[in-house]
Amino acid sequence: MPQPPLRVSTHLSPKAIEQKYRKCTNARNKIRWQLIWIMTRPGKKILVTEAATLVGFCNNWARILVKRYNDGGEDALIDQRKNNVGREPILNAQQIEKLKKALKEEHPEDGGLWTGPKVAQWIGKETNQAITPQGAWIWLQKISFSPHVPRPAHTKSATPEEREAFKKNSENAMKSSRKTIRTKQ
Repeated sequence: MPQPPLRVSTHLSPKAIEQKYRKCTNARNKIRWQLIWIMTRPGKKILVTEAATLVGFCNNWARILVKRYNDGGEDALIDQRKNNVGREPILNAQQIEKLKKALKEEHPEDGGLWTGPKVAQWIGKETNQAITPQGAWIWLQKISFSPHVPRPAHTKSATPEEREAFKKNSENAMKSSRKTIRTKQ
């Protein structure tokens, strides 16, 4: 079923709306003002669907913007994302310090190295909030945690004495291999 025609309220005159559109420097807000300006120009009245097509919006978004403008005026039309501070982080400053201390001084419950799932489990106990292993890994990166573990030695690796003996033997082998190789002439 088609939606009823939506008209723009007269918060501002068409001339004032045009001035707002022309003077706006923010690209997102400018295109929103253009939508309202197109719909309020004197002469031919344009529907939301036509104005949305002209500025490149989908019909739904254009109707939402016109309704915002009708309900709240020019302040409701501008982009509000800059005012969105986001949600509170899962860990506060004290909990971050506690996590750093745990990573340096403690071992995970099952032993081994700290990993994303193990940190997720620790954060879950600390905050009573579920967190994914990927989210815990992001916290590890934020606090610049990197487990410094020496590279494992091979179980059959040589002792220092055996290494020296190998070096001596290999030098003798190199000297003997430098003989001239004869070719057929």
